[in-house]
Amino acid sequence: MTLKKWKIISVIFIFLVSAFLHFIYDWIPSFFTSLFFPVNESIWEHNKIIVGSFLILAIIEKIYYKKGKNVIFAEAISALVCMIIVMLIFTPVYLYILKTNDNMIVTFAIFIIAIIISQIVSYYLLQKEYHPRLEELGVILFVIFFLINIIFTYYPPKLAIFYDYTNQIYGLK
Repeated sequence: MTLKKWKIISVIFIFLVSAFLHFIYDWIPSFFTSLFFPVNESIWEHNKIIVGSFLILAIIEKIYYKKGKNVIFAEAISALVCMIIVMLIFTPVYLYILKTNDNMIVTFAIFIIAIIISQIVSYYLLQKEYHPRLEELGVILFVIFFLINIIFTYYPPKLAIFYDYTNQIYGLK
């Protein structure tokens, strides 16, 4: 399978896995699931979905490619790109245009666009020469992403992106 076809499949895969990961904490509420899955409907908590789905994709790609590609690094950078795009576009749209009223079509459209752009970034990163140190850096980045999300789950700043407008809370439900 060509890398271009794989990246098209990856967009669909990330979107579907994200939909599944969104509900894990609701189905199995526990300390463990609170670490890796969104505990509320705040904008920030949805970063866990992005990091988790990109990490799962990176593991699958690493198994598929074995060696010769910086897949963990590429997907870590792609996850970061996706998070940045979602935060920069969705946050003002949700807070100021939608006035905190959720619109699933707008939400999904922004998310799909962010995934597509992030997978284009991944595609170009995977074209580069393999360096084992980049793979190590990718693992470190995924750990950092999760640690930041965990800290903000238990100690969310009193900012709009950390506030769950549906349940009117910060942090855990």
